[in-house]
Amino acid sequence: MKRRLRLASGCRLRRILGRRLRYVVLPSAICLLPSLSACAYYNGVYNAKTELSAGERLARQGREAEAGSRYAVAAAKAETVLVRHPRSRWRPQALSIAARAAALSGDCTSAGPRLIEALALPALEPVERDRLLVARGVCEVREARPASALSLLEPLSTSGQSEVRPVAALWAARAAIALGDADRARRVLGALDAGAAHWELAQASLGAHQYAAAESLLALRAARGDVRPELSPMLRTLWLAGRRDAVERLVAQYHAAGTRANDKLSLHMLAADLQIEAGLDARARGHLLAARRLAVDSVADAEAVARLTLLSLAPLSRLDDVSAAVRRGSVQGRASMIQRRLDDNLLLAELLAGRADPSGASAYLAAEVARDSLRAPRLAYQLFRRIDQTLQGAVMAPRGLFAAAILAPDSATALHARLRERYPRSPWALALDGSSPGDHAAWEVSESTLRVAWKDVALQFADSLTRLRTPVQPGANKRTVRPVRKPAAKSPAQGAIP
Repeated sequence: MKRRLRLASGCRLRRILGRRLRYVVLPSAICLLPSLSACAYYNGVYNAKTELSAGERLARQGREAEAGSRYAVAAAKAETVLVRHPRSRWRPQALSIAARAAALSGDCTSAGPRLIEALALPALEPVERDRLLVARGVCEVREARPASALSLLEPLSTSGQSEVRPVAALWAARAAIALGDADRARRVLGALDAGAAHWELAQASLGAHQYAAAESLLALRAARGDVRPELSPMLRTLWLAGRRDAVERLVAQYHAAGTRANDKLSLHMLAADLQIEAGLDARARGHLLAARRLAVDSVADAEAVARLTLLSLAPLSRLDDVSAAVRRGSVQGRASMIQRRLDDNLLLAELLAGRADPSGASAYLAAEVARDSLRAPRLAYQLFRRIDQTLQGAVMAPRGLFAAAILAPDSATALHARLRERYPRSPWALALDGSSPGDHAAWEVSESTLRVAWKDVALQFADSLTRLRTPVQPGANKRTVRPVRKPAAKSPAQGAIP
């Protein structure tokens, strides 16, 4: 009986609790719906908006590759909201972000339908409509429709909402560049500090051989200390186009601006290399000295020192002086590949010049190494000239006189006269009258002689390099001393006195 009463009272309690909870839980769940809807904003739209803003900030700084990745994340987060909350009141905002971010990230396939849908939304604010129109213009540029993009973006660059004008001007300039209208691109940009567009416009100007325009655009970037990887090839293009003074001006402008020390150093080293290639040693030396003042590590300093050593060889006419200069440079410039090549070429020149060769071929090869690898024309002249002076009648003597005359135009008349006088039937004497040296048998004899001399010295040179490059092991030069074994003591013979 008691047990039945307990069961009845338990069921009654459960029914009462069930009725009460039905009226408590259901309103609570209904009250939670706005919170769940708000999560669509805070977990999706908010994060997408944050990524989009980060991408726009990076783009303004000229870091477009990094901006593209942030735009892609923003588009993905906004798409998540559109898929999971298709009827949320945040859908219009998510739709706009998804369309703009996809277009700016370069995913115009996904951006196209979203842009159409977003632009069809009712009651769009003017600034939001302009943002979406700019995004459409971006896709027009990316999909190679520059004329359509320009007609859409150019009005927005002047009469659009203030916050979209810079982006519209940037992409309108890119559309004008794609159409080959550099003047229109510059007009659209106006006074805008559009770093990326300036670089692209400068590149397009170089492609169209408008070197003055390219220099003026690069000068705008130089004033802001803006160095990018494409600067070096652009400066080389200007140099090869004969605009050497323009390169000098731009390097000076970058040096005077707030450019990082490493970038200044790289520009001075580039200018020095260009000057060295052109034989403008004095200007190159000025850039190298500036680079040494900017160098903050031994490697950069070694590169500058090696080039200064190379420049110091030009006025030297004695092999001993060239050897001393190269070895002095090795103390500070050993870390540079240029210094290593100087060391190797000096060794080769010394081996060739020191050989006893009655044909004069070794001395001729030594002169070529001095001229072409060591950049020591005066030493090369002396070596070419010495063949005739010490080995008169040698196979290579007339060729040496001919080569020496090329290196010393002031002495060419006297050298040519000596060539005609001593070797009138040689190919090189006949070449002075317009004949081709290669048409004569003596030419092939001289070539064969040079090949034999080079083959003889090549093995010696390779062995010398191997000895220089092989690290010496500790104790490797010590001779192994074998212990002296003492003879065993003989037992005294029988009858001998111990």
